[in-house]
Amino acid sequence: MTSDFIEDSFGDLFYPGSKKKIKTPPVKETPEKVAWDKHPKMRTLPNGKDIEMFTIGALASALNRPIITIRLWMKEGYIPLSPYRLPAKPDKNGEMREGRRLYTRAMIEAAINIFAKAGVLHANRIEWAKHRGITSKLTETWEEIRQHEQN
Repeated sequence: MTSDFIEDSFGDLFYPGSKKKIKTPPVKETPEKVAWDKHPKMRTLPNGKDIEMFTIGALASALNRPIITIRLWMKEGYIPLSPYRLPAKPDKNGEMREGRRLYTRAMIEAAINIFAKAGVLHANRIEWAKHRGITSKLTETWEEIRQHEQN
């Protein structure tokens, strides 16, 4: 009611002596469910089992982060490297480039659950010193999932 009164009374606010409007902070929206699983790729594991795989972009989308952040977290050791990769290919200069990182649906869903339980899924910034358990839990869970998928 108070904000309606202020809005009705003052309307648009301007800086004194200026034609420039005072910026109002954006309204924070509640995080909505991200559709990270739109583009699965079917891959065959060495045991002959077909499984849905997703790229690092899907993992980043599921964790509400940019891809570069996920790569940095891997480099820093905050999250484990993916156990699955596409084969290396030569680039336009003839140098070999590593294949894309791939993650199974179960791995991404486990990451979402671990981040949510730690309360950092929708956090703007993660203080990794306070959340070291995420790294170990994610490593253990992904290894269990990989072992299960290989059998």
